[in-house]
Amino acid sequence: MARTPDYTPKRGMSRDELQLRIRQVALFAAILISGGLSSIPRLPLLALLLVLCFALTNPMRALKAEFAGIWILLLATGAAALLGGESFQLVPMAIRYANFIGGVVLLMIYIDRPPRTIADDLYLILKLMAFQAILTPILALVAPGIFWTFQVQETTYQTFLYIFTYHEFVADATFFKRPDGFFFEPGVLQMYLNVFLFICLFLRRFSAFNIGLATLAVIATQSTTGAVILVMLYGVAYLRFLKTAGRMQKLAVFILGPILLLPVAAYASYNLAEKFYGEFSGSAQAREYDLRTGLNVVMEKPLTGIGFDYEYYFDVAEQVGYRDVELSRDNITERSNSNGIVTLLYSIGIPLGLVFLWGTMFQRLFRPRWLFGALILLSMTSEALFFSPFVLLIVFSGLLIPTRTATARNKRAPSRGRPAHA
Repeated sequence: MARTPDYTPKRGMSRDELQLRIRQVALFAAILISGGLSSIPRLPLLALLLVLCFALTNPMRALKAEFAGIWILLLATGAAALLGGESFQLVPMAIRYANFIGGVVLLMIYIDRPPRTIADDLYLILKLMAFQAILTPILALVAPGIFWTFQVQETTYQTFLYIFTYHEFVADATFFKRPDGFFFEPGVLQMYLNVFLFICLFLRRFSAFNIGLATLAVIATQSTTGAVILVMLYGVAYLRFLKTAGRMQKLAVFILGPILLLPVAAYASYNLAEKFYGEFSGSAQAREYDLRTGLNVVMEKPLTGIGFDYEYYFDVAEQVGYRDVELSRDNITERSNSNGIVTLLYSIGIPLGLVFLWGTMFQRLFRPRWLFGALILLSMTSEALFFSPFVLLIVFSGLLIPTRTATARNKRAPSRGRPAHA
């Protein structure tokens, strides 16, 4: 009599796998709030983020002692905005504090996790975004007919399935279109792609494919800020590897490293030249206008800032804005500031702004701390995203107050693998 083969029924998703998926969806929602799909309003995304985070952790956790510094900062931020603003504006204040809460609850789900959990959670999301960035210009070149248009205010976007999206800054200025990803412009996308490159270089085992994928994705955005960050990450990875490699490895890397990095440096140089002197020189002029005008607004109320109301910013910028610029009147009238650092400073003042910058540089979620902090700060020079949940997650992690319980918890937490260049 033939034996019936053993049958083991498939198990459902384990608790750990379910929690992983919930965290990844929460992260993706936070990422989309950073200027995400225009077809998905930010309020439902924020609501989704809160629901998912509270499904994983007790909301009362945020009242523990280690969060005290964050709440004090947020109370001081609200007070500064009220003192510096022209009048109390409920909607701008509510939007900012909704994002602040989003950053806090996102931090709550990672504070008790082992080191590099957030890097592991982000890895798949950002890898898919890297493919998205590379495929967008390819599809736009070989199959332009599959794209359709949609309008956001005065900007016309080309999209295929709202996944592969781009818009042209200067008509027909580039052979390859610049991908927007899920965002309103490539400058936001480059930040997340450089985070992916950071993870591949410093937090996962060496993979030439993943590093190459991340590099090509950043290059596809044609972002000047992205190019600068790309060179910085490669430079630090090169120096760290020289310190830890064996004698023969050091010799090989010392000789071959500059040769392999030459194309990256050439791309960065070309990009900088185009942005300052080429077809896209208007972009550099706009960035200069934002920087100088923003600093002038900062100096109007350096201690408290002017609050979160954009209309008030437009009024002040009209009075003190930088004039020596080759931009048309239409380009600078009611132009929101693209520099995230000066936006931070003119919103809440220099003293509190420095606390946010401190939290960024001393964040606790990614190592090397200073390098990841520099990645975020450099990205903020061209994108006003300091008050978005993902960036706030980074900032608030650097403002946690060390407690005896937290220290014991971190010692018990097991590490997950080791970085490529430990």
